[in-house]
Amino acid sequence: MTENFDKSVETKHKDNPDVRPQQVLLDDNYSTPAFPRDFKSCFNKDFLKNYHKGVMNYKYKDIPCLKSPIDLALYMMLIHKVKPKTIVEIGSFQGGSALFYADLADMYGISSRVITVDFRDVQSQSDSRVEFIRADALNLEDSELHEALKSCPKPWLIIEDSAHTFDVCYAVLEYFSDKLDKGEYLIMEDGIIEDQGGNHRYGGGPNKAIHEFFKAHPDVYHIDESLTDFFGYNATFNPNGYLVKN
Repeated sequence: MTENFDKSVETKHKDNPDVRPQQVLLDDNYSTPAFPRDFKSCFNKDFLKNYHKGVMNYKYKDIPCLKSPIDLALYMMLIHKVKPKTIVEIGSFQGGSALFYADLADMYGISSRVITVDFRDVQSQSDSRVEFIRADALNLEDSELHEALKSCPKPWLIIEDSAHTFDVCYAVLEYFSDKLDKGEYLIMEDGIIEDQGGNHRYGGGPNKAIHEFFKAHPDVYHIDESLTDFFGYNATFNPNGYLVKN
C-alpha cells in the first residue's frame, strides 16, 4: 500500500458511483452513438437482470470477483493468445479477479507480473504474485504505477475496471495510448451498464469514453471483434471493449 497517497483523491472522486450513492450525471435517455460501431449487446433486459445478479455474487476462491463468466472465458482465450508478461488491473475491488489472472498465467506457464490498482485499500486477499498499488486512475501520470511501468516487461495487458465513469475511462484510454506497443490490449470493462439503463449515472460511462476517444483518435486502437463477438454480437459485459493498440 502506498503510504504517501494523497487523501484528497477521495474528494476528487466524490461523483464516483462506486464511492457514494449513484446520482444522475446525464439525461437518462442518453444513448452512445454507434461509432466506431454499435455498442448494443445481443442480451435482452430480462436476461441481463438475472445474469447480473449472478455476476455480482460471483466469487473466485471465495473472494468476490464480480466478473461475467462469458468474459472470464474470453480472458482465458486472450491471455493464452498474447501471453502477457505484465497484467495491470485498474480497479481492485477485493482482489478476486487479480488472483484469477495470476492463477491463469501460472496455469499457462506464463511468467507474468500482476499489478492491481485502486485509490482505496480494499483488497481482501494477499498473494505474493499480486502487487497492489494505490493510485488515482484520473492521474496515473503522477502515480507509483507510472514508475512501476518503467520496469514492467512486455507485452502488457491493461484492464480498466474501476469507477466506470466517462472521465476515468477516457483518462485511462489516453494515458496508455502512447505506452502500449502494437498488438497489446486494453480492456474497457462494463460498458454493459448502458444496456442495463444505468449509463446516465456514470456520465456516459465506458461506452461514451470509447466513442469519444475513437472520434478524436481513430488510429490509436481497434476493436478485436473476434473477442467481443465470439459468443454473439457484443455478447460480453464489455461491448466494443476489447481494444488492441495499432
